Amino acid sequence: MFKAVPKAAILSMVGPMALLLAGYLGWRFYGANALDTTYYALKQENIHISDRPTWLRSDVISEVFEQSGLDRMSLLDDQTSAVIAKAFDSHPWVKKTHRVHRMAGGQIVINAEFRQPIAMVHCQASLEQGFEVPPGSNAQESFLPVDSEGVLLPTKDFSQDDIPNYMLIYAQNIRASDYPRVGMTLADPQIAEAILLCRFLAPMRAQGIAKLSSVYVYPNASGSTSRWRLEITTQGGPRILWGSAPSHEATSEPTANNKLKRLVELSRDSTKWAQAELDLTMNR
Repeated sequence: MFKAVPKAAILSMVGPMALLLAGYLGWRFYGANALDTTYYALKQENIHISDRPTWLRSDVISEVFEQSGLDRMSLLDDQTSAVIAKAFDSHPWVKKTHRVHRMAGGQIVINAEFRQPIAMVHCQASLEQGFEVPPGSNAQESFLPVDSEGVLLPTKDFSQDDIPNYMLIYAQNIRASDYPRVGMTLADPQIAEAILLCRFLAPMRAQGIAKLSSVYVYPNASGSTSRWRLEITTQGGPRILWGSAPSHEATSEPTANNKLKRLVELSRDSTKWAQAELDLTMNR
């Protein structure tokens, strides 16, 4: 015969077991998370960008951290690197996050390719859609910064003083209200072809040759593969009739490389450079 276990003994065992169970569950659902947050949470001050470009003014790390909720990530999570890369890819200044290096001490180094501004697109806009317009200027004018792919960059990172540092693009019927979100592409074909030319001329402009300042886009009546013809203005020099965008030339039109060679030659000839207008659309 088995002896009955006294109720007092049973109760004396239930109490400690309940405490142990409560302690385990508390640790499982709260304590471990608290320890994880304290020692393994991703911290903003531990994230660094390698080879940060000189033109980048935004605090990209802070903006990504605030907008993506990276503070909830744990360094123990196997998906942390992928989540960080995706978060940085979503920023309008980031073209591509190539690698996320996880270092000792919870340090994170981001290797990314950033978008570089190449031109300012002139458009008609209200004040809140563009840069603040100084007194005495046209209050309806606005400029939108774009990269070599026509992606709209954050206007908050530019000022009126920055505008002359880039090629200015003047096209027809371009409105800032059509491009309300940074990171979107200015898909108008006029802008796309003007950017092709800006990109082609960028090395020459960087060297200060000919002091190129802006590109104007007009309807093209010639037989080229493009609907648009381009003209270039210079600082203190002639207006350059460029013609079609690079790779869009008509059959009888000089190639972009030939035009560029001719442009360099003309810029070194003070007599010809003093003319009001120079035509690069005709073969010599």
